[in-house]
Amino acid sequence: MDFRQKLARLKSPVGRNAEAEPTEDASTHEAPARSSRIEHLRALIGEVVQRDHRREVRREADVAAAPRALPWPAVDTPHGPLHVVERWLDPAHHHGNAPVAGALAYSARTLAALALDPSVAELDLSRMLLLDTETTGLSGGTGTVAFLVGLASFTDGVLRIEQLIVPSLGAEAPVLARLAECLRQASCVVTYNGKSFDWPLLRTRYVLSRMAVPPLPPHVDLLHVSRRIWKPRLGGVRLTQVEREILRFEREGDIDGAEIPARYFGFLRDGLAERLLPVIEHNQNDLIALAAMLGKLSAHFECADKNADARDSLAFARLAMRASETARAFDFVKAALEGEGTSTLKASALALLGDLHRRQGDAQAAAAVLEEGLLLITDASASAQAHFVLAKLYEHELSELALANRHALHTELAEGPVAHGRRLGRLRRRLLLRQAVSSPEVTP
Repeated sequence: MDFRQKLARLKSPVGRNAEAEPTEDASTHEAPARSSRIEHLRALIGEVVQRDHRREVRREADVAAAPRALPWPAVDTPHGPLHVVERWLDPAHHHGNAPVAGALAYSARTLAALALDPSVAELDLSRMLLLDTETTGLSGGTGTVAFLVGLASFTDGVLRIEQLIVPSLGAEAPVLARLAECLRQASCVVTYNGKSFDWPLLRTRYVLSRMAVPPLPPHVDLLHVSRRIWKPRLGGVRLTQVEREILRFEREGDIDGAEIPARYFGFLRDGLAERLLPVIEHNQNDLIALAAMLGKLSAHFECADKNADARDSLAFARLAMRASETARAFDFVKAALEGEGTSTLKASALALLGDLHRRQGDAQAAAAVLEEGLLLITDASASAQAHFVLAKLYEHELSELALANRHALHTELAEGPVAHGRRLGRLRRRLLLRQAVSSPEVTP
């Protein structure tokens, strides 16, 4: 059959029906199955839509029924209503084993030494401001909001806690204005990791809110102090860890920090203020811990106790030496040596004691102490460092070249091969020169 015949057959009704019959039979079987699948899918989609609609209706009903009045008082300000939670603590209140009023029991010079900040030495600590924030994240970027700003200050020895709450995103101005007012009245600010997190975040919020950034008074970050004193013993210095190990305070039912942003976002969705109650309690404990910790640190720094942990005493000795508190550093080194400690710790204490003697100009006492500590060292690198210190001490301050040369033989790990070779060469030349001067040849 040629092309024209095929075309004519397709055009004829008989031919077209004949050609379509097989196809029509196949589609007859497939169409009902396809139609039933489509109807089934439509039914499933409709069911999902109805279920979501019912959930949305229930959620809207719950939100409508939820109490919209927040359980903390609102104060009218030029920037809008300011929601404040207040709490007052009696001077006898203890956080674990430390009284909260201990933060005021010691001089500003003690705090200046602890913080290694001389600008604190002459301040009125009764006007200190304790600061801690709860935020929508830990990144600290421009999208992170400090929705709860906790402040604590002393009034006649009573600790007043004032927590400022941002009730909705974009309503930060009253909180920031109140914080600026408190900063102007404060003699100094005390935080825990505030230098790296809280204050940079708050400063960013001022800028984004188009408000002037208030000047910050002297800032004492107790995280830095805790690292210097307690990290050698505790390994880590998270605030809750310091509370547990140092203050002997265990929080019960405390909310995990990772859950705090979700709590606030949930509050923004449904308005249930109960979501924020654990966050408020967590923030209060942080502020109270700051006051108790400050008192604990000051009390220990002002009185070296031989019954204290030797690691803490050694850490306080190092801090006192950095703060140029030489007499106090001597007391803490002696307490570390009298306390129970490993040979490595005692060797470190003797090395520090030798450094203190040397700074006071008693090189002979320094050498004797360092020689004693050298006998306790088992680590090769630490031993090389001790030999290095003794070699320099004997050569430059005591002019004991033979002893300097004896220790210089073991200093390569501490100063490297090049400097080590130079040191040995210099000492041998000096020894030969001294020998030549002391016993000159007799010429005829």
